[in-house]
Amino acid sequence: MRAALHAIRPDEAPLPPALAATVAKGWIEHGSGAYLLRNLADHATTRTSDLHTYEAETNSQDIPRGDDLAELLGVSLAYARACLRQAQRPVTALFSISEPHDDVIPVTTNVTFWTAERTEPGFEHDIRPLMLLSNAKTDFLYSSTDEQEKVMADTVQALTDQGLPWDESVRKVNEFWGLPSRRWALLYGDWIGQRPGEHWARLITTA
Repeated sequence: MRAALHAIRPDEAPLPPALAATVAKGWIEHGSGAYLLRNLADHATTRTSDLHTYEAETNSQDIPRGDDLAELLGVSLAYARACLRQAQRPVTALFSISEPHDDVIPVTTNVTFWTAERTEPGFEHDIRPLMLLSNAKTDFLYSSTDEQEKVMADTVQALTDQGLPWDESVRKVNEFWGLPSRRWALLYGDWIGQRPGEHWARLITTA
């Protein structure tokens, strides 16, 4: 899957008509209190579970794209980003990727959404590869665990100790980890936690 992520082109992939229609119709505040994609809410079943599960079930969209995993992920990311840009509340997108086994195709992703302030639906035991994307405000754009966020915060502190303003320090940290080579080789490869914030601050100021 990592190779497929690397292969995604930087431009947004064109959306199939059905996905584009869902994006165009935007979101609604449902009478139940759930935040739903309008196009999917039209086909929702009666709510019989708690709100976050109802949101995740209703806002779920399968995206089959044949045997091209890079194309599949590109369309899935473009769809998720477009929906998140339309949202007027903090929303989390969850990607479940069904990778081919024994060269069996097609591969499929499922993209679902729920409001970020709700408890996340349980997915820890899902055997499929997973990714999360959110429009919720965050200081650190590339952290995916609490440990990574702590190292980034420690790096910001080390930079501010050197006299940089806090906003400038956060910007430098995001720029540093924003380079794809660092994200995959150092950040998502778990190298970030093997060095303290002071180490990364030195690299940032000497790069």
